[in-house]
Amino acid sequence: MPPTATRQLDTRVSVPAYDRALLAAGIVHLGLGAFHRAHQAVYTEQVVASGDRRWGIVGISLRDARVPQTLTAQDCLYSVTQRHSNEAHTRVVGALKEALHAPTQLQAVLSALSSPSTSVVTITVTEKGYSQNPATGALDLNDETIRHDLAHARAPRSTLGVLAEGIRRRPAGAPLTVLCCDNMAANGDTLRKLLAQYAQEVDASLARRVGSDIAFPNSMVDRIVPAATAESLEYAAGRLGLRDEAAIVCEPFTQWVIEDRFTGPRPAWEEAGALLTGDVRPYQAMKLRLLNGTHSAIAYAGQLRGLDSVSDAMADPLTGSFARRLMLEDLCATVAAPAGYDVQAYCRDLLRRFENPALAHRTQQIATDGTQKVPVRWLPALRESLAAGIERPLLERALAAWLHYLTYERSDSGAALHISDPGAAALAERLRQAASPRQAIAAALAHTPVFGAEPYPPAFAARIAQHLITLKEGGMAALLTQH
Repeated sequence: MPPTATRQLDTRVSVPAYDRALLAAGIVHLGLGAFHRAHQAVYTEQVVASGDRRWGIVGISLRDARVPQTLTAQDCLYSVTQRHSNEAHTRVVGALKEALHAPTQLQAVLSALSSPSTSVVTITVTEKGYSQNPATGALDLNDETIRHDLAHARAPRSTLGVLAEGIRRRPAGAPLTVLCCDNMAANGDTLRKLLAQYAQEVDASLARRVGSDIAFPNSMVDRIVPAATAESLEYAAGRLGLRDEAAIVCEPFTQWVIEDRFTGPRPAWEEAGALLTGDVRPYQAMKLRLLNGTHSAIAYAGQLRGLDSVSDAMADPLTGSFARRLMLEDLCATVAAPAGYDVQAYCRDLLRRFENPALAHRTQQIATDGTQKVPVRWLPALRESLAAGIERPLLERALAAWLHYLTYERSDSGAALHISDPGAAALAERLRQAASPRQAIAAALAHTPVFGAEPYPPAFAARIAQHLITLKEGGMAALLTQH
């Protein structure tokens, strides 16, 4: 999509009708992946299109150079196609002003963060991008990038390091709100804590500034945005009438719940459909457990059964039934909904979204980084239930499936599985070294970086061990059909 692309597009495509040259850079976004471009950037696009030109986005990739390079070559224009079954709508997003690669353009990144015209920083770097110890919740001082940044604070590599150095360079009194949009409970409060812990190691005055001068609202985001594939790029090209190497194909559903706690100006995202509220926690808990928790279960069950996409898994009689029951019976019982909120209707909407055959949302993609995701998506619900003397048989089977997946790295048919999770090797080694399933689960539950230091009940461990036996002898089919 070259700079003149909007004059060549199919007339069915929505394009920016405003002068992009008049956009000011009011937002910096860390984590320039597909999710941000299909979610926060689309909300911002609607605000900009309504006439408020203060909110152009400077997008920053902290790792991969390919996305900023691709976007820069397209004048930072890209398309988002919402698709469900045979219905689709495509729009070109123009709110992105600049796309930077932090490792090679660090000074430009820090200048954007420190500019007084930047009043909002949004972040989507996934759970692992915050250098948090998932078991303790504290900053992981053994994280490789954190160790680097503590030794080279003026040339940082980590999310926290880049953010801290940008804040250090900001003029005193320039208001700033940092809005975390990743799937962590109390994500704004968590980010403030981690950033303050990092800053305390670097500069006590910076830590005080983080603690008192900057707003960190909590938020909840929701939209299924599969990674781009050759097929999705071809589909988008057919819609556009030209090739867009940064094209995104996603579901129509989108949700953004934001705690109304800002310092300084902000976009009127509520006019684009976001919900501003005094308490995000109930929405966040529902999404983490019902959507993300079920997604992870689908991913591991699907990988073991050789099912490539979420919609394939939902169409599979065993996996689909398991996912529905897990959500409606086990996970739904662990959430406290906001007053008047219809949780059953929310669950039905989620399941319909999972069934969408137009989205090639790969189980392999969702299965990444389980050692970061399981501690927030499954373990709190399990611990709360166990403390109340309640068994969650479907969630326990999901946990056993994940451990089996890590142990053998093969599907039930024997196909090799690609595991992308930096924290998996240590846990998998514990599982493989064990002489029996009982010893394996004991070793796993004692792995504090994932499962924490508080012991689990022996009866729970025994049930998981039995599930591991079932999986080894009969695979996922046996686990999902047992009573």
